[in-house]
Amino acid sequence: MECPAEIVVPVRAESVKVARDWVEGVLETWGQDAYVAKVVVSELVTNVLRHTRSATTTVRIVQADKGTVVEVFDSSNVLPMAGQAALLSEDGRGLAMLDVLVKEWGTQPLGGGGKAVWALLPESTS
Repeated sequence: MECPAEIVVPVRAESVKVARDWVEGVLETWGQDAYVAKVVVSELVTNVLRHTRSATTTVRIVQADKGTVVEVFDSSNVLPMAGQAALLSEDGRGLAMLDVLVKEWGTQPLGGGGKAVWALLPESTS
């Protein structure tokens, strides 16, 4: 079982790519496919960027008994809610995508404020 890995990035548009590339590197080192994890991290870090006033966000990858878990932490106490996207809208589908891509996902309020949004990745095919 691999140890948890984490990165802290500023909440800026370019940090989405930084976090996505970092996740890909970690999972490749662990011998796991990174495709779904990259999509999940992109969506979750983008949500932090768009919907919170967090200065930084932490992305963590953990090997748990159930599988690989990706967690994204922010300072907002507001829990994410799935939106209803208009047919041609480019926004509002991130959480619906999680429902399709991962085994399960959820949120965990943090004791000192803020929250973690986590996703249990599907079994790796590599």
